[in-house]
Amino acid sequence: MWHNYRALNKLSLGMIFISLALITYAGFKVALNAELFMVNRINFVGDIKHVSRDQFNSVVTKSFKGGFFNLNLREAKVSLEQLSWIKNVEIKRNWPNAIDVLVSERNVVARWESGGLLDISGQIFNGAVDKRLPILSGPIGHNETVVAQYLKLTELLKPYGVTLDRLRLTKQQSWSGRLSNGTAVALGKRNIASRIERFMRFLPGSQARHKSSVEFADLRYANGFSVGPSVNGKDGF
Repeated sequence: MWHNYRALNKLSLGMIFISLALITYAGFKVALNAELFMVNRINFVGDIKHVSRDQFNSVVTKSFKGGFFNLNLREAKVSLEQLSWIKNVEIKRNWPNAIDVLVSERNVVARWESGGLLDISGQIFNGAVDKRLPILSGPIGHNETVVAQYLKLTELLKPYGVTLDRLRLTKQQSWSGRLSNGTAVALGKRNIASRIERFMRFLPGSQARHKSSVEFADLRYANGFSVGPSVNGKDGF
């Protein structure tokens, strides 16, 4: 072999290639953690109201280890999204030594009667909020259905200057609620939107005839509704 010049040339080239690869790898490892490429700025982007910058920094500091190129962004994303008010996080590298954290907070719409807050998609989460919120309730696993119905009825009631203070779905899939004017309503199982809209069109006249506010309305009739001064044990709040 030592007299085979072609084989020696191939062996030499191979050793040179391996040496260059090892040197390149070592240089790359050094560069990854070099001071030049260490992250020294984290930019939080988004309308953040319920999570403090200190909370973000605490999570990020624990998750971000290494230089600009070898940060575990997925770990940081998962850790940040575990904060109660955070809905979604996107993390991007910003050359040469910064990280951009794009944050979306949850949009709270109501309280879940059995505990927790509800965001606009119907997800239950733990959080504290000072403002008064409607109270929604329903069987386990139906929180998304209840929020979707609440949002639909809220939009329908806007022209009448009324909102829903409460909305409930029973195990029998029957709906009932309480309006912001104090009227408890039994809505039944079907045609909920059309029933409550029909009632709202006639509510001013009903109050005039009773010469007082309507405290209870049973809307479960096919072609009308009944009203009374009290719930009298019927469905409602």
